[in-house]
Amino acid sequence: MKRLVFLDVDGTLLTHDQELPDSARNALTRAVSLGHRLVLCTGRTRPEIYPFLWDLGMSGLVGCNGAYGEVDGRVLFNDQIPNQDVAELSAWFEANRVDCLWQTGVELHPSRNFLDRFRTSGDAGRSIAGNWSAFLAQIEPALRTGVPQTAAKVTFFIPSDSPIRLSDVQGRFGARFSIIPGSLPQEQGETGELTALGMNKSVGLTRIAEHFGVPVEETIAIGDSANDIEMLAVAGTGVAMGNGTAQAQAAADWITSSIEHDGLALAFEKLGLLD
Repeated sequence: MKRLVFLDVDGTLLTHDQELPDSARNALTRAVSLGHRLVLCTGRTRPEIYPFLWDLGMSGLVGCNGAYGEVDGRVLFNDQIPNQDVAELSAWFEANRVDCLWQTGVELHPSRNFLDRFRTSGDAGRSIAGNWSAFLAQIEPALRTGVPQTAAKVTFFIPSDSPIRLSDVQGRFGARFSIIPGSLPQEQGETGELTALGMNKSVGLTRIAEHFGVPVEETIAIGDSANDIEMLAVAGTGVAMGNGTAQAQAAADWITSSIEHDGLALAFEKLGLLD
């Protein structure tokens, strides 16, 4: 039976240096050649997806933690946070010195300092771990100034000198939005991700599975971090990476090796996707 497989990107397919391990590339190519459908399921937006991932034969994308979805280049859904909420959140973040990246699904609106943390410089404490130069080049055409009218998701960074912490964001807005810890490694503060209330990757997974006529209990999901928990729990088979968080691993049916030790390829082999 051909399978429908949902794949996280960062920490599952790509290392912190934005590299796809050769073992993963070979496994993905082999699975597609055998007729399995692979769908990226990520916090990223469409402009943040590298062409080489599409070139592997991906059938679709669930982006913005479930709020955006497309199959074979056709957008199926793009759920947005209303303008008044975006304006309120933006003003509150700015007042508390929080850097943001607003993601509409097709555009990216960073606050003034947000992308500085992805640039390699002499100040290692300001940089996200890894080499993100390829990412910065990839997203450049989609960058826009200012705050968007609506957005599917906002990724935010709370520096250590901010008067608030992630728990404060959750305390103030948690009843109205879904707010989880971010997956970007950063020692000089905290990262978080905010979407519409109840929005997560399992919502996008379910919608795409329905589009293909595949029961959710027959799907496969592979991920590693906080925004993968619901996806791993709802899929018929949830697989956590060995480098994944404790919470992601607890939500999965089983755990494969880390991304550095051919975790994706080993998972595909065990799942029978390479035969």
